[in-house]
Amino acid sequence: MNKLQLTLGVVLVLVGLITGAKILGAPKGAVINLQEARAKGNPDSKIKIVEFIDFQCPPCAYGTKYLKTFFNQHPNDIYLQVRYFPLTNIHHHAMISALYSECAARQGKFWALNELMMPQQSQWAPLISPQPVFQAMATQVGMDINQLNACLVSDDARRVINDEKSLGQSLGIVSTPTYFINNKMVVGTKSLEDELKTYFPN
Repeated sequence: MNKLQLTLGVVLVLVGLITGAKILGAPKGAVINLQEARAKGNPDSKIKIVEFIDFQCPPCAYGTKYLKTFFNQHPNDIYLQVRYFPLTNIHHHAMISALYSECAARQGKFWALNELMMPQQSQWAPLISPQPVFQAMATQVGMDINQLNACLVSDDARRVINDEKSLGQSLGIVSTPTYFINNKMVVGTKSLEDELKTYFPN
């Protein structure tokens, strides 16, 4: 195990312990494990992917579509966790889209919102403000809008996003999407496809 792999393993465990314990913004009576709220697949699978994403990044939208297709083909063979890496210097809606995603996670709706947000990226990305679109999406997936709005202005949600970006930077990430596949850094969707083909050549 090299230094990068060791560092990644340690920091992701710490992030999991921190975010997994938080339940702010969850529906009353519900306990949302935030680490698991942004994860899907089989935790015991042989392929574990940690994705650092910017929701306004076009290659990220393609990567999301590709991974969805791959999941459909290999439903028990992958475990995916999503981490935030908003490129706010080039994408004006990177932070607000991350905030909506984080607030959705706190209501157990991360993947439901993701299923709407990413395929429609080209529609909301050029808007001056995408919030009306995101609000409509949140309503469509059954989110509690009052809880959503409180979460959007909370320091805690923004802190989680910034902490995960800082984590990514400490691992050498400079662009999105960046994946760690079984602790190996893989940058970009073409590299993602090539790496997954080493596990599934056919």
